[in-house]
Amino acid sequence: MSQQQVHRLFAAGVLIKGVDGVLETIGGILFMFVSPKALNSLVIFFTAHELSEDPDDWFATSLRHAVNNLSSDTKLFVSAYLVAHGLVKVFLAAGLLREKLWAYPAALWFLGIFILYQLYRFSHTHSLGLLALSAFDLFVGSLVWLEYRSRKQHAYNGR
Repeated sequence: MSQQQVHRLFAAGVLIKGVDGVLETIGGILFMFVSPKALNSLVIFFTAHELSEDPDDWFATSLRHAVNNLSSDTKLFVSAYLVAHGLVKVFLAAGLLREKLWAYPAALWFLGIFILYQLYRFSHTHSLGLLALSAFDLFVGSLVWLEYRSRKQHAYNGR
């Protein structure tokens, strides 16, 4: 694979992470201000069709149960987590897309932490989504590493 192809994949992966960070931040802010009753109504609306077809659907019943038992402390934690996690992604994606050398190791550290946490959660939930997300993060991390090495080499050779 050529350096140009790696760079394109890197830019696409970082852009996806950045957009995801923006959506995560917006979602966290919105979640903070949605009332438990409105959230419950929204979940009922979105799961009604699935439960009419399969009343034992694990995901839909688990989601309804989680929303019914959502405490204000949990809601605040989830909101704060989503906003903080999203802002970190946006900040690092902006640094990476601007080719700031400090952003590469910072992104690798945060991706590593996210991957470890996701794998820890996977060990408890066995969620294939978490496994897929971890694989994507590992892929993006490898692209960040390759791009970082290339940028450092260009900076070194430019002296």
